Amino acid sequence: MLLSLSNALPDSALSILLLLSVCFVAGMVRGFSGFGSVMIMAPVFSALYGPTIAVPVVVLTDLIISLPLVRSVYKDALAATVRQMLLAAICGSLAGFVLLRMLPGDTLATLVAITVLVFVGLMALPRRLKTAPIAATARQNYLAGSLSGMFGSISGMSGPPAVLLMLRTSAPSFTVRATLIVYFMLIDSVLVAMYTVQQGRVEMAWLALCAISLIPMMFGAWLGSRLFHLASEQVFRKLTLALIACSALVALFL
Repeated sequence: MLLSLSNALPDSALSILLLLSVCFVAGMVRGFSGFGSVMIMAPVFSALYGPTIAVPVVVLTDLIISLPLVRSVYKDALAATVRQMLLAAICGSLAGFVLLRMLPGDTLATLVAITVLVFVGLMALPRRLKTAPIAATARQNYLAGSLSGMFGSISGMSGPPAVLLMLRTSAPSFTVRATLIVYFMLIDSVLVAMYTVQQGRVEMAWLALCAISLIPMMFGAWLGSRLFHLASEQVFRKLTLALIACSALVALFL
């Protein structure tokens, strides 16, 4: 295990600092908003290690971080939304694994970063003037869920479609946060199981990188959960999107 930990670390001190910083920021955003950690980690981890290792690692790490958060928020989550998105996501993830076999690693790493930037651009668009519903329709949930599952199996980022759906409603931030935390905990569990089946075992590289990532992430998640109660609805959205965009831009130049 010690050898695996050593091999999992990047070669340069600057890369190690980048890795730990990204994990801390990802944890803070996860605790603050209920989403965004995978979108922050995936571009950088994919650039450093390639998608084959990066995807299961960021999903597994995100799952572990989600567990202590779920207990305090599950009562505020929109249960129907979670169920419908999860069912569609399982189907979408199967299609994603087919695409994963067809695309080279470098292409996937770049696709991860570009997908994040497109997502941020869509989220930054002003909302329509008419009043948005508190919850999306079943059709919208199924569509977002299927795309979420496909993105998750390809890049580890199941977040963009689900977050885009939730933040375009008028649900209060605590409902958005709770729904996303519960949904991502469940879909992360599905993706980890699928990657384990695909590989035929749990790779030591996954566990080593998770061990390295968890300490800064857990501290960041603790800090982020405290900051959530101090932020306004506007700050809640803008700060998270800005951090996600910065991570994607950094990864494009790695």
